[in-house]
Amino acid sequence: MNYPPPSAQTNSYRPSPYPAPPSVTPAPPPAPARPSIPAPQVTREITRNPRAGRTRTGKGRRHKQKSPWSLTGWEALALLLLAAAVAYAAIRLGQAGVSMRQLQADRLAAQQKYEQTVRNHQVRYRDLIEQYAAEYGLNPAFVSAIIKQESSFDPKAVSDKGAMGLMQLMPDTFDWVAPNCGISKSDVNAVYEPENAIKMGCYLLKYIIRKIGSDDPVLVACAYHAGWGTVPSWIENYSTDGKTLQVSQIPKADTRTYAGRVLNSYAIYLQHYY
Repeated sequence: MNYPPPSAQTNSYRPSPYPAPPSVTPAPPPAPARPSIPAPQVTREITRNPRAGRTRTGKGRRHKQKSPWSLTGWEALALLLLAAAVAYAAIRLGQAGVSMRQLQADRLAAQQKYEQTVRNHQVRYRDLIEQYAAEYGLNPAFVSAIIKQESSFDPKAVSDKGAMGLMQLMPDTFDWVAPNCGISKSDVNAVYEPENAIKMGCYLLKYIIRKIGSDDPVLVACAYHAGWGTVPSWIENYSTDGKTLQVSQIPKADTRTYAGRVLNSYAIYLQHYY
């Protein structure tokens, strides 16, 4: 074939008899590589083996499953101690309940006894007692306490030793007290009249106070019961302070009992009547 010379070739475009290849988009540049992080170790799930009552791990090992009700030694000991503490607390609470009930019962019994004692300390001839107590400078509650212990307000009372009337005057005492109160000593029955008995008794109490030099209730009660001549020697031999006597220091048993009862009655009459 004859080709034209190069100079005779032209630059005009001539389509190719072959189809053009498809256009390709250039790939983006690769992303920078991330630092590698070690993967966490994950324990494989434990699966239940229903036949053997055991569990199987991913590595094939078996171990006995722990019951939710099983306890370790320390847990059992702690539970035992807790139970003992609860039992001890229950016992103490029970004892406290019994003690409280007993205390309430004792208080009620003491209150009832005291109320009965107050009822037994009724005052008769109150106007006469107040009249002659005021005349001789005495406390009417103390005069009432003496009468309560001497005769229990019985104007006709006579002791086995011969003491007479509300305030239990001996015959020889009546003989010298009666004239000082404007009463004839020949009138023996005058001592059984409440007004005469109270008047002479108050005169005698005032006389005792002057003789012993004290109006201390314990000393006056001792002198009225055992005689005023005994009180100075008792004070000298048994008193702690040389002036007074405690009921427990009275050496004569019957006088000690008498003085204690007078003091109790005196307190009741002061609180409830005077």
